[in-house]
Amino acid sequence: MINFFKMKNEIPIFAIDFEGSKSIGIVEFGIAGISGGDIFFSETKICAPKKPIDFKTRKITGITDTLAAHNPPFEAHCEMFSHLRQNGIFAAHNFHTEDSLLRHYMPSAGRVKNFFTGKDTLSWSPWIDSRILSRQIFNVKSEKLSDVVSELGLNSELDFYAEKICPHGRRKWHCALYDALASALIIKLAIRELPDLNALAHASNIETPESSLF
Repeated sequence: MINFFKMKNEIPIFAIDFEGSKSIGIVEFGIAGISGGDIFFSETKICAPKKPIDFKTRKITGITDTLAAHNPPFEAHCEMFSHLRQNGIFAAHNFHTEDSLLRHYMPSAGRVKNFFTGKDTLSWSPWIDSRILSRQIFNVKSEKLSDVVSELGLNSELDFYAEKICPHGRRKWHCALYDALASALIIKLAIRELPDLNALAHASNIETPESSLF
């Protein structure tokens, strides 16, 4: 698990991506953590489905029942997600999908801090959304993750990190860690433009107090 003592009081951001659906369950997750303007943490697992994986999901993700069946289900990893949320801010590209799937398994992260208000909350929110940031900060018209990465010139950096941290054969679009990493790199670029987390939150349509907390 992560040694938060080494973070020099910076609040980490965890970009998350899920593959799957409420019907078949989360069949793969990817997490890319950002701290100090760099990727410091990653995790990914393929998870056993609730029922046979449908043709569309198999075609998009490349995950088959044979590949997934011998792994624990997503429930085995819920405690880790709660731990990450206790210590950081969640992010995704169009966070509504990830938030909905996560709440399907765990309605609440437990009592955790909203780092933007300083108050306790039972929600996984607020989420930083790389889709919104790419439009608000960089004026990218497309909302498709691969288009955003291309327009922002992040392909080489994405492939560099993917070679280091993504499993062999899972270094492409619709692989959970690859997509999470792409979202993280968009946020990483946004942090260069808006290093203050309150400003970053406003750009992602998160309401914060008038006075900066950071």
